[in-house]
Amino acid sequence: MDTKETIAPEAVKQVPITLPEKYEDGDAAMMFLAREHEAGVDIAESRALRRKIDLRIMPILMGIYFLQYLDKTLLNYAAVMGLKDNLSGNEYNNIGTIFYVGYLVAEPITAYLMQRFPIGKYIGINVTCWGILVACHAACKSYTSLMIVRILLGVFEASVAPSLILITGMWWTKPEQSRRTGLWYSQIGVAQIAGSAISYGFQNVNSTALANWQILFLFMGCLTTVVGIATIFLLPDNPMSASFLNDEEKVAAIEHVRVNLTGVENKQFKPYQLGELLFKDKETWPLFFITLLAMIDNGAVSNFSSIIIATFGFSKQRTTIIQMPSGAVSIIATIGATYLIGAIGHRSYMIAIITIPSILGAALLLGLGEQYKVGKLFGVYLLNACPAMLPIIYSWNSANTSGYTKRAMRNALTLMAFCVGNLIGPQLFQASDAPSYNAAKITLIVTMSAVVLLAFALRQLTVWENAKRDREQAGSEDTASAGDLAFMDLTDIQNRRFRYVY
Repeated sequence: MDTKETIAPEAVKQVPITLPEKYEDGDAAMMFLAREHEAGVDIAESRALRRKIDLRIMPILMGIYFLQYLDKTLLNYAAVMGLKDNLSGNEYNNIGTIFYVGYLVAEPITAYLMQRFPIGKYIGINVTCWGILVACHAACKSYTSLMIVRILLGVFEASVAPSLILITGMWWTKPEQSRRTGLWYSQIGVAQIAGSAISYGFQNVNSTALANWQILFLFMGCLTTVVGIATIFLLPDNPMSASFLNDEEKVAAIEHVRVNLTGVENKQFKPYQLGELLFKDKETWPLFFITLLAMIDNGAVSNFSSIIIATFGFSKQRTTIIQMPSGAVSIIATIGATYLIGAIGHRSYMIAIITIPSILGAALLLGLGEQYKVGKLFGVYLLNACPAMLPIIYSWNSANTSGYTKRAMRNALTLMAFCVGNLIGPQLFQASDAPSYNAAKITLIVTMSAVVLLAFALRQLTVWENAKRDREQAGSEDTASAGDLAFMDLTDIQNRRFRYVY
C-alpha cells in the first residue's frame, strides 16, 4: 500500500443520497446532507471555504492548547521563583504528579460527556473553570492546598486534547488533519518559549503583598478565564451549527470530509464500539504503550527541566531564559513531523525517528561529566523531541478510527496512557538521587528505545490488516459506495472498505 495520504476528487464531490431507514442512527452529518440535498444546495468545495474555516477554527484551537500547556507547566517556572522553597522532600514531585491523577480519573468521564453535550460549549466551560483554578494557585499557602488545586486542574484540562482531536476530524481530511494537529500541538513549544519569557518578567516584579510566583498565577488565570468565556461563544459545535457559514458552505464543508469515512458527529453512545476498541482492535494496545512510554519523557521535561538545568550552576533568571530553546526544539519537531506525514505519510516511521533525538539527549545527560555543561544542556533540549510524537498519535487516532463512540473512547484511552506516563515521569527524579538523577536518565533511555520497537511492530500489524482487506475486497461483489458508508457511523472494523494509514 502507498502510505502517502491522497484524496480522491470523485469521493470528495460525491452527491449525497437519502439513506435507508436501517441507518437512522447514523452520523448527524448524514441527516443534514439529506435535507440540504433535497433543497438543492450546491456542494462544490472551495479553497476559499477551507481558508475561511482555518481562519475561524484554528486560532481558537491553537490558543486553547497554548494555554493548556502553559497553565499546567507554570509549576515548573514557579519552582525556581520560590514556590519550591516552601516544600520539602518529594512534595514537589507529588504536586507535579497529582495533576495527572485528576486527568486520568476524569478522562473516560469527559470522553462520554463530549459525546453527549455540544463540544464547543463543553470545551469552553472547561477552559473557564481551569482558568479560575490557575488563579487559585496564588492563594495556596500549604502543600495540601496545592495538591487539591492541582488535582482539580487536571480534571478540567482532561477535556482539551480529546476535544481538539474530535473537532479537527470534523473539519479537515486526513492529510489536512496531520498538519492542523501539528499546528495546534506545536503551541507546546510556543508556550515553553513564552512561559520562560513571562516567568523572567515576573521574577523582576516586586510586591510586598504577593510573591512574584503568585502574581504569575493570578495573571495567567485571569487570561485563561477570558479565553474560556470567548470560546463558549466563538467555537461552533460542528459544521452544521457553524454560524459563520451559510447552508451551501456547511454542505461543502461536510462533503469535504466524506472521504475520511469516519463521520462528523453522533450523539448516541454505542457500547459495542467501546468493546470493539478494547478487545478486537489490534492497534489499541500497541498505541497505548507507545503513548505511555513516550510520555514518561514528557513528564520529566514538564516538571524537572528547570531543576535539571539549575543543577548546572546557573542563576534562577538564567535558568528560566535558558529553557527557551526547548520550545524551539518542540516546535521544529512537531511541525516538521506532521507536515512530512501530511505529504508522504509514514506515521509509524516518524514516531520512531522523532524519538531517537530524545534517546541521544538522555544519553548525553547520563554520559557527560559535570564539566560539559553545554553538552548536557543540549541533552535537555533534545528531550523535547519525543513528546512531539503525541500529535502523530492524535492524527493516527483521527485518521484510523471510524465510529464516533469508538473514536472518542480511543482518544480517551490515549490520554489515559498520556496520564500514566506523566505520573511516572516526575517520580523518576527522587530527592535521594539528586543532583545526578542517573536512575531517571537510564529509565528514559530504556523506555524511549521501547517506543521505537513498538512503532515498527504497529506498522507491520497495519500492513497485514490492509493486505487482508485487499484480499477480501478482490473476491467481494459488494456494490455499496464507499462514500455512502462515510456517515453511517460504522466502525473501521465493520466497514471492510476502510483502509488504515501508517
